[in-house]
Amino acid sequence: MPEKYTISYPAKRVYSDGRAEDIKVLLARECPVKLFLDGNFFTTLFASPLELKELAVGHLITEGVVSFREIENVETEGGEVRILTRKDKQVLSTKTAEEARKEEKASRETFVDSDSVFDPEVLFAGTEHLESDTYRLTRGTHLAALIDRKGKLAIQIVDIGRHNALDKAIGAAFLKGLDLSQHYMLSTGRQPAYMVTKAARAGVPLIATKAMPFDSGVEAAEKANICLIGQLRKESMLIFASEWRVKTEKK
Repeated sequence: MPEKYTISYPAKRVYSDGRAEDIKVLLARECPVKLFLDGNFFTTLFASPLELKELAVGHLITEGVVSFREIENVETEGGEVRILTRKDKQVLSTKTAEEARKEEKASRETFVDSDSVFDPEVLFAGTEHLESDTYRLTRGTHLAALIDRKGKLAIQIVDIGRHNALDKAIGAAFLKGLDLSQHYMLSTGRQPAYMVTKAARAGVPLIATKAMPFDSGVEAAEKANICLIGQLRKESMLIFASEWRVKTEKK
């Protein structure tokens, strides 16, 4: 499926010895996605051209606009996604929709109420899922995956943005009916507070990235009861918050 994520473009490669040649390279595609909430335009997202339904659902959940139980119906047509909720409210304009989003984001709880603990082997095994064919072709995409406590890959999503990939993974989890409290999030991107909080709103108890977190990401993870892991490699990893979620023998 990498061909749906990519497009061929001409370029000129110039070498240090003065040589030059015309070539074609594969670039990651980006498309606008218009999101409508309860019949009203909500926002436009820019993302890879697949999993648009997952993107829209995940975005609303991780931004604190709606919860899993409030989503009633999701429909897509072209580059538009329309979501209906069970909320008893009317959004009169884009401005009031934005105001409502901010109010609900501020009030929604971001503490992950889960007692899930993961074996180190399950986390190290996640390194096998950190790259995609699209990334190898373009070097221009991120990846997010959800893996259960037994190490089984449940969802793997590719997108041009690390936040989009996370949103799509959460949206896919909703559509599949997965219990996120029993899965960890694997990411290729850096983890500032914004990314950690998005995962927390969805109830993800652990985030592991091959990159590094920011200090704000660590602080957000500590407040949200999330285990945050950076520099995930086959041979080692760094645990920055809620280390009790990883079964380790202290020495």
